[in-house]
Amino acid sequence: MHLNRVIIIICLTVFSLNAYAQEPALTDSIRQSVKKESDYKKKIAILQKNIGEIYTNKYDETIELARLGYKLANLNNDKVNKGDFLRVIGVSFAKKGSIDSASIYYHKALDELQNSGNSEKLGLLYDDMARLYRKLRQPKRALGFYEKALKLYEAENNLEGIARINNESGVVFRDEGDYTEANKRFEKSLQIQRQRNDSVGIGYALEFIGYNQLLLKNYKKAESYLQQALEIRKKGKDDFALMLSYTALGEYYKETRQYSVSNEYFKKSNTIARKIKFADIQQYNYRQIMENYEALNNFREAFYSLKAFNTLNDSIYNAEKLRNVEEITTKYETAEKEKQILQHKAQITNRNFWIFGLVALAVIIGLIGFLLYKQQLLKNIRQQKDSELKLALEKIESQNRLQEQRLAISRDLHDNIGAQLSFIVSAIDTIKYYMSGKNEKLTHKLDTIGAFAKETIQELRDTIWAMNKSGITFKDLQARIANFIEKAKQSQHDISISFTMDDNISTDFKFTALQGLNIFRIIQEATNNALKHAEACHIIIRILKKENSICFVIQDDGKGFVENETETGNGLLNMRKRAEALGGMLDISSIQGKTSIFCTIPDFEASDKL
Repeated sequence: MHLNRVIIIICLTVFSLNAYAQEPALTDSIRQSVKKESDYKKKIAILQKNIGEIYTNKYDETIELARLGYKLANLNNDKVNKGDFLRVIGVSFAKKGSIDSASIYYHKALDELQNSGNSEKLGLLYDDMARLYRKLRQPKRALGFYEKALKLYEAENNLEGIARINNESGVVFRDEGDYTEANKRFEKSLQIQRQRNDSVGIGYALEFIGYNQLLLKNYKKAESYLQQALEIRKKGKDDFALMLSYTALGEYYKETRQYSVSNEYFKKSNTIARKIKFADIQQYNYRQIMENYEALNNFREAFYSLKAFNTLNDSIYNAEKLRNVEEITTKYETAEKEKQILQHKAQITNRNFWIFGLVALAVIIGLIGFLLYKQQLLKNIRQQKDSELKLALEKIESQNRLQEQRLAISRDLHDNIGAQLSFIVSAIDTIKYYMSGKNEKLTHKLDTIGAFAKETIQELRDTIWAMNKSGITFKDLQARIANFIEKAKQSQHDISISFTMDDNISTDFKFTALQGLNIFRIIQEATNNALKHAEACHIIIRILKKENSICFVIQDDGKGFVENETETGNGLLNMRKRAEALGGMLDISSIQGKTSIFCTIPDFEASDKL
């Protein structure tokens, strides 16, 4: 009965994975429509119309069409549309979770739109940039861009823009704990949207006010506002807004300890989030679902929710992406300050020119030459920054594609091969249970197969560990070896295993994933040989640094062996091959009472410095 249930679960999992079907690309027909049109403005109109229809859920297609629009605008020297298409690309990358790429495109759009004279497009860009920094929990930067957008909209009396900025900037104050200022801005937004009779805007304002009331523990008011927002959004066609309403109500029922009802709303939100491919909300919802299941003591479902949360969290907000965003922002802020300094110097020079202009013609010519030099210097700086950012973007996009491939492969290994091996182990245990005491030879054979399957699962986990990392540091390697030793001690209580590493080895230096895995496999194989065959009492693992090389030493006080006459021959051959792949060599010294294995590889860190 237990075995049948396991088989059914596995089948359902396979069917659910095969049920996913990718939507066909839309861009070919749109490209053809653009190509047939001869008028530039009509080409742009076709692209803008189609982007407006798909940008909320088809991010890759949106990026492709926006890049086509940027090329057309660039050929026609159209700064406004160049900037706006760059902004659209940035928005799509942000929704995909590539926040570092989004930051680059936002700043490139800023270069185009700041001097374009189009306050509407510039206001949208300020809003998008503020939203990015708000999600990264950088309130000062976020509010700075929101205030810039608000000033533009107020100057143009753009009520829709004013209402939207009041809503979004209110969220920053709410996240910082200033609920009074947040509510003031939400109420102002609601007043404007009701004046405009804008149901979409009214829905957003009601949701924000309701969530603010929830944080203030005014539960009746919170539920009332959130339900009003939901009813309005159910009548519309905005999946994104409806998704937000379900999430907000999920939080309300979680806060009021109605955990099962809360999960129903979070799952509704996730259904839409998956449909429109919005990873941010999925990640947030999974965390709330996990905490609800914990409160309900359903730890199995809580574990699956945590697993889904971690997968999304790693792909969206890993440390390397956050570092990239900070570096990009710092570069642009530095360039902007340099630009302001140069402009200020130019103003001083111009003023002095008018004051002392009559001194001599030579002075006038000299000052003009100085200004031209400064302008050329500024131009050169800008070109250099653009070149650096282009290279950075290409590198980041390449890293993103590589990381996505790594994650996809490791997920397939874990979910398919790992699950199958686990099923085999479970099936063997079940068979052993029913065969207990009936056939000792068969039981022994099953034990052997089960042990082999468990070892294979461990090796698969080690491989997935390496694949999930863009690089493996000595610190990662040290932790992995320590974990391996701890497990070995649990299975061999009478054997002492020690591990040391020289203090002059940098724990932050990175190997490639393949190099790190090869090093770990050599140490693992040598230690396993000592545990299984040497009958040793003590095993010592050391990592030593020499002049231009690093040496990994595994020693035991066992009975020793002759390499060509022992069962470990294949293992030793594999160790030698791994050492050769690392550009190093493997030496073995074995006598009665002591065996030493030395793996010497080049010091990659020293090589990089040379």
